[in-house]
Amino acid sequence: MNKLRQRLFKQKVLFLSLACLCIILTNSCTQLPRYREELNIIVSPHKLSVHSGSEDTVFVSLLNRQGEPLTGMKIEARSASPTVATVTPGAFTDKAGRATFTVKGISPGTTKIIISVNGYKADMEVVFVEH
Repeated sequence: MNKLRQRLFKQKVLFLSLACLCIILTNSCTQLPRYREELNIIVSPHKLSVHSGSEDTVFVSLLNRQGEPLTGMKIEARSASPTVATVTPGAFTDKAGRATFTVKGISPGTTKIIISVNGYKADMEVVFVEH
């Protein structure tokens, strides 16, 4: 009977330890805003002019409703028309809640760069201009 109690006790301790570990890992991986309206995506510049072979930097900031930076968040970026311009696909926000992307001009036209974070989206316009 004593061995059975020890075994049950060890199982309970193991279960509680794993449950605590899961909670800690879930809460420490990223800062997720609690409500949809709490995430502000700021893209700068909002409109970009590029030419063939040029590379320009785009800055994205993530802030909560109180204006505090959201760190460690993965931001995805994609070009709606990669034949006009391409963009580096993803980056994580730094301590200031900022990430940097590179947009490269390919050929004449207009496209949008779509920025997305956990289902939230913002975009910027890219216009290809010839020399």
